[in-house]
Amino acid sequence: MSLARIGLAAGFLFSVAPVRAEEIVPLAGCYARLYDAAWLKAHPGQIVRRVTLSVTKTAVPRTPGETQPILADATLAMWSGQTSFSTVGACYWERVGLACNAALSAEERRLCKTKEDGVRDCRLSMTDSGSFALTQKPEGLLVTVRERLELLGPMDRASFLYLSPSNAENHAFLLQPVPEANCK
Repeated sequence: MSLARIGLAAGFLFSVAPVRAEEIVPLAGCYARLYDAAWLKAHPGQIVRRVTLSVTKTAVPRTPGETQPILADATLAMWSGQTSFSTVGACYWERVGLACNAALSAEERRLCKTKEDGVRDCRLSMTDSGSFALTQKPEGLLVTVRERLELLGPMDRASFLYLSPSNAENHAFLLQPVPEANCK
């Protein structure tokens, strides 16, 4: 192949418009994990029994001048016992994965006196529900509590599930890709 043809081919490749960042949805998909009896017996302090996560392109429009645009929405659900708790995270790209700020619930409750992990009928903060990170690993997708995390329970109970990054049994969850129907 002549040098002119190589140059022409290279010019064509580099003239194609790049994909816009807001069109890319990192880690998009449905993920889940159900912890079996053997796992839970080996981890008696773990209060989360099941986790589902759906990552989709965000519907939030980009704000001009925004330095960390929201790329994805992450619907995170966790079960403690038979009760499900959930939040929707607004996620932006950070170093090696997505950082997601949990949605703030409008549910009015008194402030908690304890900051321990568990199911509560009170709130740790009225202005911040915490955050979580999503990181691709060879074994699956790792969900990690970053600061702390508040997930809202069923509205008829007005309860919350709190998780902290300092609790080794309840701060990181390795999920596997599953069919989208498992996240509905």
